[in-house]
Amino acid sequence: MASKVIIVGCGLSGITSGVLLREKGFDVEIFESREHIGGNCYDYKSFGHTVHKYGPHIFHTNDDSVFEFLSRFTSWKNFEYRPYGNTDLGILPLPYSKKTISKLGRELSKEEMKEVIFRDYSEKLWGVKLEDLPNYITARIPEVSQEENPTWFGGQKYQKMPTLGYTKMMENMLDGITIHTGCDPDCWRHYSYDLLIFTGKIDDYYCRTYGRLPYRSLVFENQISDYGMPYFVENQNNKSQYIRIYDHSHIDGTFSGKTIITKESAVPHSDYNIPFYPMQFGESQKLYDRYNSIPKSKNIIFLGRLATYKYLDMWMAVKQAMKAIEKI
Repeated sequence: MASKVIIVGCGLSGITSGVLLREKGFDVEIFESREHIGGNCYDYKSFGHTVHKYGPHIFHTNDDSVFEFLSRFTSWKNFEYRPYGNTDLGILPLPYSKKTISKLGRELSKEEMKEVIFRDYSEKLWGVKLEDLPNYITARIPEVSQEENPTWFGGQKYQKMPTLGYTKMMENMLDGITIHTGCDPDCWRHYSYDLLIFTGKIDDYYCRTYGRLPYRSLVFENQISDYGMPYFVENQNNKSQYIRIYDHSHIDGTFSGKTIITKESAVPHSDYNIPFYPMQFGESQKLYDRYNSIPKSKNIIFLGRLATYKYLDMWMAVKQAMKAIEKI
């Protein structure tokens, strides 16, 4: 009889693990508390457009092994992400580049750029002052580009989206794997297993023994519109309540007469919303370290943003899972 694997969470980390373990001959079963697969990468169709339920997801990486692995389950379309920013100096093309300078008519100093483009957006997203954010967050802010019209992800080799969407890609990945959606978050505890892959919140795994780890959550306000935006995403680099506004019709590059416009804002995580971003700094990091220092069985692996309390792009989540499963 094949060894039994229980995976908690049907996002990209859990699904990647499931595929690789199934190929090693394990009997894999996945438990997901949401009503759908795919975690925050879940998308669906509305008015003929692909809608990213939990905010825009553009796949980008330089890692050939990750791209080749996912390419087994989807074809791709090129997608160059060039957002705009609604700032005190007007609507500006991002990242800051020669195109931005041309729009402004002058070059911003580093201090001006920080204040005009980064401060309000970052402080709304994280709920703390820009100066209190760690390097791992501020390092994600693109450097000043010398290109005329750069993409947000610079010169990364692969900048794409799945041709038929992330949900279809992940459905292909899950072929032959038993999945339970809409589960009680703790129902997996009633099952026996030889190996557990846990991708949920690490503080929940330990029943919040030391208290709740803080995460940032997002709120999405969707509206049906007869008018599309001229570009995909408009970051709100200002004092409005929103962090960005986007038009889903740009994902497929078509406009059907109606579209979905989403306004996104950031709030603290609670029992009534979804955790998106681990707050991996200050006292939060110390609390995570305390959880992470608890001795755990060799048949338990923590993977993903929430369980490892790290900000992970999509390719990073896949790579982390690939490395972990390779050792088994």
